[in-house]
Amino acid sequence: MKTDRHIPRNWRPIVKLVCIAAVLTGGLIVASERMSVSVAEDPYATDSSALSSIRPATPNAPSPRTVDTSAKAQSLLHRVVTTLVNGPAFDAKVRETVWTGGREVVGVGTYEQAGMGTGRYNLQVTMHDGDGKHRLQQISDGRLAWTRSEIAGNVSLRRVDVGRLDQWVSAARTGLPVSPRLQVGAWVEMLASFLKDYDLQVKGAHLKERPIWVVSGKLKSSKREQVMADSGLDEWPLLYPTKVRVAVAAELDPATSFGAFLPVRIEFWSDPLMGDDDQADASAGGQGRLITLIEIYSIRPVSPPPVERFRFENQDDEVNFTNDTDFYIQQYGVQLTERQRRQLRR
Repeated sequence: MKTDRHIPRNWRPIVKLVCIAAVLTGGLIVASERMSVSVAEDPYATDSSALSSIRPATPNAPSPRTVDTSAKAQSLLHRVVTTLVNGPAFDAKVRETVWTGGREVVGVGTYEQAGMGTGRYNLQVTMHDGDGKHRLQQISDGRLAWTRSEIAGNVSLRRVDVGRLDQWVSAARTGLPVSPRLQVGAWVEMLASFLKDYDLQVKGAHLKERPIWVVSGKLKSSKREQVMADSGLDEWPLLYPTKVRVAVAAELDPATSFGAFLPVRIEFWSDPLMGDDDQADASAGGQGRLITLIEIYSIRPVSPPPVERFRFENQDDEVNFTNDTDFYIQQYGVQLTERQRRQLRR
């Protein structure tokens, strides 16, 4: 099953896992089957009286109940990105739940990173859809970032020479407080996309009795228009999320004294669906359907793993990889010379 070219490239691995569970024809972009899953209950019930007792994990951090503007939402996500990139090493478990075609499919995996500005991480997710096992891996040693996806036995490989990005792209162009080479893959790239393509707001809440910030994003009209213009479609692709939500830990986990300013839950939502059978959408205030939920849990600090732990071992010699480095460079408005392009082919 193919992933449509109009889905953002950095989301394609996640969307491929969505495809596994879908009964679709001709790829995502022509999907017409409606999801019958009911809208999940909002897990972020806010107790305003309890929020008054919340204290941020660092002295200069804003109190969750006062964070309510777009500028503060952006500032918070910048802080999360900085924590992921420059913070200490940690590992975590990952659970991804996909609802599509009237089915619920669950994938499990792990995430590990070295942190401290190394750019080294390893994200792995395995999903069963009843017909087989499907895998996604994103791994980087700080020099080369690889994405390997295995869908129904078909393997694809993509590589980004992240070590070259800092040569040709200035950090000022990215709008983030970390260098370009550290913005490729896993959670950092996902959050960078939210900052770029969504209008953001944030509020304080609780998740499983722990204080969190919830950053909500609505797809910018300019981005929506761009997607429609590029695709040439008359209808919005069902699995392209128009709303996102990110839950961020507001305090250290008492059990580990770790985890503040790390994402713990990421949601992708569709447009509201209109029709007689869409009572769930109407009862939920037209918020749309939850397409994909990613949960990051059992987060714990670890000793920095050796660089060998993050080097990709290619066991698919017969599969040709695609070098996506030029794509990332072009996203920042940089055009390479022919000589620089030849360097990428080496």
